[in-house]
Amino acid sequence: MQQPPAIRLFFTFFFTVLVTTVFSQAKINGKVISATNETLSGTSIKLEGPTSRTVAADVEGRFSISVKPGKYTLTFSRVGYQTKILEGIEAKEGIEANDLNVVLDLKTTTTEVVVRSSARKESSNAMIVFQKTNTAMSSGLAADFIRRTPDRNTSDVLKRVSGASIQDNKFVVVRGLSDRYNQALLNNALMPSSEPDKKAFSFDIIPAAMIDNIIINKTATPDLPGEFAGGLVQVNTRDIPTKNQLNVTVSLGYNSQSTFKSFTGNQRSNTAWLGFDGGGRSLPSSMPNTVTYRGLTDNEKISISKDFNGNAYGEKVNTAAPIRTVNLAWSNTKTFKNEAKLGSIVSVYYRNASIIYDDVERGRFEKVRTPIFTGSEIQNRYSTNLGVMANFTYMKGATKISFRNILNQVYEENYLNRNVENIGRLQNVSLRSNFLNQRLLISSQIEGEHLLSQSRGIKFIWNANGSFNSKSQPDFRTAQYTRNLGATTGAYTLDDDDTRRFFSELKDYSTGLNGTLVVPFNMGGLKQTMKLGGSTLLRFRDFNARVFRYRPVGNNSNLELPFDKMFQTSNINANGLLLEEQTQNTDRYFGISALNSGYLMFDNKLTNSLRVIWGARAEFFEQFLSSRDLALNRVRVNTQKWDFLPSLNITNSFNNQHQIRFAVSQTVARPEFREIAPFQFFDYESIWGIGGETSLRRTKIFNADIRYEYYPKSGEMISVGVFTKKFTDPIELRMDGGSNADRWLFSYTNAASATLVGAEVEIRKGMDFVSDKLKDFTFIGNATVLKSTVKLNSTQASGKETTQNRPLFGQSPYLINAGFQYTNTEKGFNASILYNRQGPRLSLVGDPDGAGFYDIYEKSRNLLDLQVSKKVMNNAGEIKVTVSDVFNNKFAFYDNADNKPGYSYAAGDRINYAYRPGTTVTVSFSYDINFKR
Repeated sequence: MQQPPAIRLFFTFFFTVLVTTVFSQAKINGKVISATNETLSGTSIKLEGPTSRTVAADVEGRFSISVKPGKYTLTFSRVGYQTKILEGIEAKEGIEANDLNVVLDLKTTTTEVVVRSSARKESSNAMIVFQKTNTAMSSGLAADFIRRTPDRNTSDVLKRVSGASIQDNKFVVVRGLSDRYNQALLNNALMPSSEPDKKAFSFDIIPAAMIDNIIINKTATPDLPGEFAGGLVQVNTRDIPTKNQLNVTVSLGYNSQSTFKSFTGNQRSNTAWLGFDGGGRSLPSSMPNTVTYRGLTDNEKISISKDFNGNAYGEKVNTAAPIRTVNLAWSNTKTFKNEAKLGSIVSVYYRNASIIYDDVERGRFEKVRTPIFTGSEIQNRYSTNLGVMANFTYMKGATKISFRNILNQVYEENYLNRNVENIGRLQNVSLRSNFLNQRLLISSQIEGEHLLSQSRGIKFIWNANGSFNSKSQPDFRTAQYTRNLGATTGAYTLDDDDTRRFFSELKDYSTGLNGTLVVPFNMGGLKQTMKLGGSTLLRFRDFNARVFRYRPVGNNSNLELPFDKMFQTSNINANGLLLEEQTQNTDRYFGISALNSGYLMFDNKLTNSLRVIWGARAEFFEQFLSSRDLALNRVRVNTQKWDFLPSLNITNSFNNQHQIRFAVSQTVARPEFREIAPFQFFDYESIWGIGGETSLRRTKIFNADIRYEYYPKSGEMISVGVFTKKFTDPIELRMDGGSNADRWLFSYTNAASATLVGAEVEIRKGMDFVSDKLKDFTFIGNATVLKSTVKLNSTQASGKETTQNRPLFGQSPYLINAGFQYTNTEKGFNASILYNRQGPRLSLVGDPDGAGFYDIYEKSRNLLDLQVSKKVMNNAGEIKVTVSDVFNNKFAFYDNADNKPGYSYAAGDRINYAYRPGTTVTVSFSYDINFKR
């Protein structure tokens, strides 16, 4: 799409600035933490080299030193900790050294011990410290690791974490459990759901460049929300930057089956490239409410039907442009005369893509394997993502205040052309559909941290947050035509029952507050900690939808007109068509929920090697929903439930390298508004409908974990663990017994119970143990195997409960990540090869004994990503080449007829839906404009 002249002028000016800017200063930045992941404010940092001086770390343990170009040695010293010397830190002209994350160990003897290390090892070690010392069993990634991956956003990063995978390129699945069993925190506040139709957060909206660290907690502690079973994802963005700079990243991507190919769709608004429809698809202002419209005469309905855009169905063919991404990130720190600091980080992210799935398979089969319909389709997917992140932090003395904001606008439009043979109806079916999904997320937080007692280390931390989440589906339109099966000539006839226009609007508001008091104390000569806190979260949701179908007005209507002429204004008359309202009473609901909680937690060191984190969390949940059923009766769901959630985490450290962890806890998973609303929506793209269930109960989960961890040296770790989970009343999306050949229906329901067992192994190891020539290579690998069994509420004739030999909905039997990273700091060259695979995942729960359709599984596929990058322009710039999805394996969903893992045609398995996404080659250029303080 041709960009407006103003945009082209902006980029021309911008890149002119890039190539004419001159730099003459360098900086060394970093942060000092303890081996228990605590910031060490006041640490003395002595600089030795061409310029010598001594500085002190601030209240967050951060430091920044302006230097002349050259190589330096830093000495870190603090009372009670071992002195550490970092050698060979190179500061180049105009370039700030990579952030150093320095870990100091406690003194264990009266003899002075000096530890020597390198900057590269320290940065890697800080990432491992998150996992080693976290109160919960966890897996983590820090900024220095993320920078050496091909990943552009948080969802890409998360699939590298042990036990985690990504579904639909944005939703996290932890330990094989679907998104509804995972929870997310952004900077100590619960993330609002970015997907109003389910409980999930779209992690693709957070640029990877803005992340300080990511931790996935796999066991519960009292100070964390108690609503998760798979994992609690903590995403922490940066607040006080150590660099004053503007970073610009621009990339172009070539998709093997899309770029420069013919791209078909309907006419879009002029603002679609910015992520906004601009109102062109809204309901006409002349449209009255549902009751009034239904009472109108045909002539009056014809008059209003003419106000709908009759040309909306017309096709427009363009050339698919390369995938374009622009990311601007500005960071700045202002130091005042009173030693106060104000840090600012502002990021603007833009991505636009046109992707074609040109050979999509479609099929549906009866239990006896007779095809109901088979065919193919072409999907043309246009998307725009516009995001803004603005974080501001003020710090003075013992007080720190942060104001963090995220705004994200997503525009996703899919135009498909489907042709299938429907054996059940004895028809050839031709369907064209245009589905637009617009999402807006605004999230703001104000957070404070106050050191109430310097000598005792007592802290008070609070967070106030609010969010607005809207999702609109304006003018979701379908046009379906049919003719007799086997006919090769003759016109197709309009199928008016499946030719519709759908409009929906959802608005979700949430506001929350939490506070924590941290009180350290000594017992038996060892440091202990008590945490006391509470939180509240209030949510409001309003949803409404309207559905219309085209109906022939009289017997003389010509139903053989082509799709681009059938719905034009000239054919909306007494001899043509009009729009009939199909809106149901269930197509609107209002909900409100409140979650209040309090907790008490102790972090006790019983001996130098034995650490116990224990306590309990109490949560009171209220949920109210109002709607109507098909008979116009008022439907109300009013839930009030207390949950007492105890947890225990024990760590026994045999020495600095070996430790074993044990954890048990009680957690829950509560129904989302959409899951209890009686609203039913039929998705023509997926060819099934989904409805809610008002009687859903919340799920209780008992969790138990044990894990051994080995840390050979700085930046390396090996861990092996096993775990089990017992679910009571697990919530699943399951096929309704009323499903038929043409229309599958799914609804949310409780099973009686489920059991999950699994094992994990995680390795991060430098390759220098093989040869010193491989010292710049690092191996990263992790694997998870899982097994679950679900028990349903039905009973056999003997009175025994029925046990199904299948996994939980959304679960995979195994997950594998493996890869090598090469980092040569001196040459500014990085490379990585990363592999990902997940086992056959239960995508949809069927009903073989009722409706007669098998479970639907997603086939395993091999994902291989390659990346090379090189620093250029005196290290201020970086060129990066990424090849994503090298193998381009199919995403394939199939009927699992034999109830065994893996696809087998001979056993009766049949493809239900399959497509290839294409291999994408991306070339990006990043440039840092550094400013003097």
